[in-house]
Order: sequence, then structure tokens, then C-alpha cells
Amino acid sequence: MKNILKTLLFILVTVMLVSCGKEKPKATVTPNSEVTYDKGADLTGAVKKIDKSGGMVTFYNPVLDSEETFIYNSATSIQSKYGEEMVMDQVEPGEVYDLYVDDVGSGLVKMKQAEGLIEETDATVFPDSDSMLMSVDGVNYSYSQNMVALSGDRSIDPMEITAMDRVTFRGVKGKAYSVIVTRGHGYVEPVEYGDFVGGTLTIEGEAILPITEGMLVMVPEGKQTIFMKNGDLQSKADTQVERSKVSKLNMKETMSQVPNTARVSFHIYPEGAELYVNGTMVDYTKPVPMYYGTHVIKVVLEGYNDYQGTISVKDPEPSFRIDLAEEVASVEDTKTDETQSQTETPSSTVNDDDGTIQTPSSVDYDVDHTITVSSPEGASVYINGTYKGVAPCKFTKCIGQITLTLQKEGYQTKSYSLDIIDDSQDTSLSFPDLGTAESATN
Repeated sequence: MKNILKTLLFILVTVMLVSCGKEKPKATVTPNSEVTYDKGADLTGAVKKIDKSGGMVTFYNPVLDSEETFIYNSATSIQSKYGEEMVMDQVEPGEVYDLYVDDVGSGLVKMKQAEGLIEETDATVFPDSDSMLMSVDGVNYSYSQNMVALSGDRSIDPMEITAMDRVTFRGVKGKAYSVIVTRGHGYVEPVEYGDFVGGTLTIEGEAILPITEGMLVMVPEGKQTIFMKNGDLQSKADTQVERSKVSKLNMKETMSQVPNTARVSFHIYPEGAELYVNGTMVDYTKPVPMYYGTHVIKVVLEGYNDYQGTISVKDPEPSFRIDLAEEVASVEDTKTDETQSQTETPSSTVNDDDGTIQTPSSVDYDVDHTITVSSPEGASVYINGTYKGVAPCKFTKCIGQITLTLQKEGYQTKSYSLDIIDDSQDTSLSFPDLGTAESATN
């Protein structure tokens, strides 16, 4: 046993002596020169503003939800996502870049287009300021007020983007970085159109609206063709609509009568009788618009025999006299020329193919509640192009998706897309001050 212990003690001493004779490994002072070390980007940001005269670029930092401004110069490397060299003139607001900054943290060493982004062009956007979500072609993304939202060179509230606008959107899953309006909207204000009130207004390829007094119609920017029609009157006018601006359009200058239509005058005795044309009661205190052709008429007055017959309309301004009697009703054409419109024997033929454009279904209203627009004071308020008053103003509550437009002389005209819910309560709305008209072009 003693021999075994001596042997173990000898081995332990030998190992300790050998270990003490070896040098400890030293740390490498400098990295291996054959290995390259690539420093990652300091942050990723969306271009918000470029100041070429001052040599500065402002970015939206989506991680910190803040704005960051950096200095750039000729030594700053600007690269596409494929590594191609670019110049600052090729950089567009809304584009997203990976940023590499200097040791001080104020200068840009390199900026390279970010990869792996979601980018949608010619997209439609529906922002919701309550949830701070925007739907882009049906997909929801969160956003903040610091996000890049531009229309031309002007920063905008995302709520100013309407359903008819088209945008370029950039972001990542669930997060919006930038929204740039590529096709915005302007406004058409019809003037001299009293003869068309009650008819229909058609924006070629866009919409059909009922014509009311004091209209202000929001339309896509660019060349627009506007039609108005009321009975036998029509007008067509072209205009160039500029973004966020109002274009006044005189509809009387191009007013004409619809081809193959007439303004028929009726003189019916005794007074007070009702006149029906093709089964519809009409107001004959003024000329009645009618298409050329044969029409069934009926005259009714209590105490007299009803008259029913047909008239043939061939001329622009025919006139007919109808005298009711106890037993016999006579119809006399005031025109003597045989080529003029003539009365004919009764016929069952009815021509009601008048080509009238159908008006859209009416907006739903909650007549027991109101919408109040309190600001900006002095601005004219329009709902879907129909004038409602000058803010502060109150009007009957309309339900559903609407476009509310604010207009004030000398200021920008702005529109907001809103979804008014049927909650059996009054609704109060207020909006930011309108910028001056000059600022819209800066």
C-alpha cells in the first residue's frame, strides 16, 4: 500500500513540473489580415427630405419612430441594391436605404438601397387614424405620424389620401415606412349650370352624380371630361385638373339640346288638369322635354271626361292645345304646316327609351342625429361634393364611407376619407388648419 502511494505521489509531482515549464498562449494583437470584416448598417431609414444646397438628407427611422438628419458629401458612397454606384440626384423621397455613418454619428459614409422590402406601386390606401393602421390593397400595416407621407414636395397627413388616389408604398410586414402619392386629386367647381340642377353629372370613366346647387366635385388629377344632362339639355366640357387645386368650369358655354329631342308646350283648358306622358305625370307649366317619336298622353280633371291619345313629335318646339269637355275632348295642333308635329289617333305604342343616365342610389341618413364640423373656421364643407355649410356648421348625419372636402379662399383645398358609423349618436369632427394656397406649390 505504501509503495502504491509513493508511486502516485511521484506521478503528480512530475506532471506539475512539466506544466510549469510550458508558456501560456498569448492573445492575437491584430486580426488576421487575410480575413475581411464587414461592419453592418447603423440603421435603415426612408428618405424624407433632401437638402442639396446644404448637403443634408433627412430620414425616417422606423425603429425609433423618429427623424434623423445626416450630412453627405462627394465622398459618400450611394449604391443601388445591386451595388451599382449612384448620385444623390437619383435618390427619390420615400426610398428606403441601409445607412452607414461615421464615428461622430453625423456624416454618411455609405447609403445602400435596402433589400427585402414590400413595395407596391399604383396602390390604393385606406388609412384609419383611430387604429393607426392603413390598408394597402387589402393588407394592413401600422403607421405613425412620423412616417414619410408625401404628395409632390408637400408632407401630408395620411388621412388626406383618398380612395381615388394612387400611391407607391414601401414597408415591411406589418409596418409602413413611406407612402408617396403618384396620382392625386383636384377639384372641379361647375359654374353657370342652373339649368342642369336635378339632372346628372358624369365624370368620364369615374362616377355619375346627381346635380345639386353649389357643387364641388373631387376628381383625379389630369385631363377630365365632364358631362351634364337634364331632360333635353346637355353640356360637355374638358378641363385640366391640377393636384389639390380647384378648376372652375362654365357648363353654360357648351350647353346644347340633346339630338332628336323637343321642348313641347301644352295648353290645356280648363286649368288645373293633370297631364301624363307615357304614364308619368309631368309639369307642363313650362316646356316638357320629349324625344322625337310617338307618345301616349292622358289628361285628367275632376268633373271632365278623361282624354287619352297620342302625339307625334317631329320638331324642336311643337305646341299642342287640349280642351276638355263633358263628353268629347279635342286636341288641336297650333302648327298648320303638315310637316310639323301632328296629333294622331290613340295608339298603345309607348316610346320611353329616352337614354337617361341612371342616378346613383341615395346616401343613407340618420335624420335624428347630426354631424358637426367645428374647424377650420370659415371653410366651406362638402360631403361627396355636395355643399353643407361653412364651419362651424351642423347638418343631417350621413352613414357609410364619405369624402369630406374643405375649401377656403386663399387656402389649400383638402379632402378626407371618413367612415361614419350608424351608432345612433351625433358626430363631431374637427380638422387641422388649411395651409395657404402658396404652400401647396412649394
